[in-house]
Amino acid sequence: MKPIIATKGKLTQLRYELPHRAHDSKIYPVKAPNGSTIILYGHETGVGIVWRGGRPLKKSAPPPKQPAKVNGTSNDAIMIIDSDDEEPAKAASQQPAPEAEFEEEEEELDPDRPYPSIIQHLRLSLNTKVLQVAVPQIPTVSSLRPADTIPAIFSKKMVFTVACADSTVRVITLPLSPLPDAAKEKPLSANSQFGEQIVKIHGHQSITRGVTMTWTSNAEPISKDRPADDMDVDREEDATATPGRRRRKQQSRSRSRPRTEEGFALLVASHSAELGGVLKIWRFGLAETSLNVAHPIAPYKVLTLQKPASRVAFCTAQYPKSRHSQLLITDSTGTARIYDLFASPSRKRRASGGQDEPGAFVGTFRSTFEGVKNNAYTPAVLARRKPIIDAAWASDGHHILALLADGEWGVWDIDRSGPSPPTNPSAFSLRGFVGTSEKEGSASGASSPKRSGRSSLAPMTPNTRRRKEETLFHGSSSSSAVATRGGISIASSTSANGHTSEDSVVIWYGSEVYRIPDLAKFWSRTASASGGGSLPGPGLQVYDVSLLGEAITSISQFDTSTQASRMAIARDALVSAEHRLIIAVNTNQPLGRDLNAMFAQEQVDDEETRRTDQALLSQGELDLGGMDRLLENMEDSGTVSKTLTLGGGPRKVLFASSAA
Repeated sequence: MKPIIATKGKLTQLRYELPHRAHDSKIYPVKAPNGSTIILYGHETGVGIVWRGGRPLKKSAPPPKQPAKVNGTSNDAIMIIDSDDEEPAKAASQQPAPEAEFEEEEEELDPDRPYPSIIQHLRLSLNTKVLQVAVPQIPTVSSLRPADTIPAIFSKKMVFTVACADSTVRVITLPLSPLPDAAKEKPLSANSQFGEQIVKIHGHQSITRGVTMTWTSNAEPISKDRPADDMDVDREEDATATPGRRRRKQQSRSRSRPRTEEGFALLVASHSAELGGVLKIWRFGLAETSLNVAHPIAPYKVLTLQKPASRVAFCTAQYPKSRHSQLLITDSTGTARIYDLFASPSRKRRASGGQDEPGAFVGTFRSTFEGVKNNAYTPAVLARRKPIIDAAWASDGHHILALLADGEWGVWDIDRSGPSPPTNPSAFSLRGFVGTSEKEGSASGASSPKRSGRSSLAPMTPNTRRRKEETLFHGSSSSSAVATRGGISIASSTSANGHTSEDSVVIWYGSEVYRIPDLAKFWSRTASASGGGSLPGPGLQVYDVSLLGEAITSISQFDTSTQASRMAIARDALVSAEHRLIIAVNTNQPLGRDLNAMFAQEQVDDEETRRTDQALLSQGELDLGGMDRLLENMEDSGTVSKTLTLGGGPRKVLFASSAA
């Protein structure tokens, strides 16, 4: 895959054209053993896997040619053994996938095009469209997070889930390392192309609208072992406790929980519109290199929703934090609810005779109402909340960022730990607007300028007269009934102190892309500005991405280094369009070679040429070309007169300046 490079300002776009339609794309959170970044995208017939950057594969030598066979020289012999006592030969066990060999060092980048190349591109065929791709949250191994606290399979295999057009959900494992050329040309076995394991789930009767995944411990849930009052949610004393005290209590409980079973498990959640809205959750054991699946595959839990969900996402907090099992569920009615998979059932449900099984809704949040021009003629019953296009977890699961249908975005403060907690906990603590909106401003946060629409002096026709009468007597609702496509991408990194989370936010609405470099700093500046503490900081940054007439299907963000984060260098972004993948790279220095170095080298070359010409002139061997160079050098330097010594004698030649 060779990119088409286009540069505009400080943003460079690497455009990779695809021969098929791309429905979704994700960046895998773990790099390959050779240092490559892995990109997954769903297309018309399966999944595409791209290894970008890192150490390239060693070029394998071509196989030796077999000598030509000549009649009469064959040494083949046929041996017939008649033995009834021997057992039939056992089927040969499946051979493991061959390991690839890499170069010792990473590829040397061209100074004119300093971008990593594509090491390998695979297409895993599933014989159906892949509409959604989900990857788990995987922490980096460090002194604070030892390797034994993370499933071992994540260090050897990539594990991801796809939602297909045939109403199936498939959990796929694949080697992290790029495959050698020999493994690409010949399938590993009849059931495996590249050493993958595919778990096919027939759980829905209609096409799955979304899928999400995370991992937990086999010891979960342990809610039945806890007292009824020892819950993370719906506690009366938690209303007066500070967020810091609540977090310390939850962390102490998570550390003191007894583990009755070792190992880890994978949680997969998918939702569809069947029966008015269904959410199903599956649970699989994680071995060292594979998934432990028991057939027939049955869902771990089934939830019937009031409305079909528009977005479902597991919390970005990771085990052993107690909120790692929380599930965010949003719908088109403007409601966002949090379901804790392992929470103890509420006292009210136990008193009413409900099933004493873990799992409960622990929080509800609602979007703002749609704007109406004539409130006097619109009954309050007809007021509707704005539909939620997308929502994502932020700040390690302490906040939720939502994007509404009319371009409004906002942050829900779950545990009231933000800089400006609202009076109503279910309302936005921070809000703003992107794209075209009827709102000219917001209570807090940045907003995009209002775009001027069609002139109000339009000619009066029967059609426009009828619309004006309806607006006059019935009011006019906003245009959010037809939701524009949009989404949110949040990439988190731990700050230097190791406690706070730095969230880089990218919001796309229609064909426009916006960016918040650090959500916490943006929120603090906005809160202090609204309180009169200081001047407002910069608003949302605009990403100028050339889509060439195509629609955005998804946006993800690449990982960044600690040094780049300290220097506030924006993350590179992966923009998935309909038939191309676009990598937006932020260039803080001009592309190509260093201009200062080029000018310095030119000055050195000119000085050396001038000295050579002077030496030839002193010996009387300088030709006419050398004299022209000397004269041109004198004119460029602006010297009034120059003295050239001829033949080393006392004779001197004076050249007057052209300005004289």
